[in-house]
Amino acid sequence: MNLIRKVFTTLGCIFLAALLVTAFVPKAAHGVAAALVQVENTVMTQDVDQPARAPFVVTVTTNAVTNFNYTPVTIPSGQRLVIQNVSITGAAQSIVDNQVEPIQPITILSAGLNGAGSNLYYFAPPQNSLLSTQFYSSTQTTIYADTLAVGPAFAGFTPTFDTFNVVITGYLISNP
Repeated sequence: MNLIRKVFTTLGCIFLAALLVTAFVPKAAHGVAAALVQVENTVMTQDVDQPARAPFVVTVTTNAVTNFNYTPVTIPSGQRLVIQNVSITGAAQSIVDNQVEPIQPITILSAGLNGAGSNLYYFAPPQNSLLSTQFYSSTQTTIYADTLAVGPAFAGFTPTFDTFNVVITGYLISNP
């Protein structure tokens, strides 16, 4: 019995000493645990595009009657524009011999990429059912552009008036 009591007393003292060391010296215990865990050959990665994305919005006014030219859109040097949405609002009408004739206004985006020739993207807003001279559209898209120009066009009869606001939204990323 004495032997069992001595063993339990000794084990109790060791346990109590370990508890006291852990309670009064926690940093030492953490340091020992940290020394036992080592990480080698870690490779830090970072999503290059996400932090660099910058919102982009521009409004270009087109007019197929008085300015049948492309309007350039400034894209900062070293950046690439990712177009996500093109919204078009405006009015157009064609009157020939005092009669209203059909017309379909069209907006063209000319997007250049990697110094190569431009790709043309056509957007034709539908006619408003209540006001025949009004046209509206909002189109989700994905277009990549290092250079961009916006121009008017039409199908049908030549417009007697034609004015549209083209809102281009997206974001800029670093040009690879």
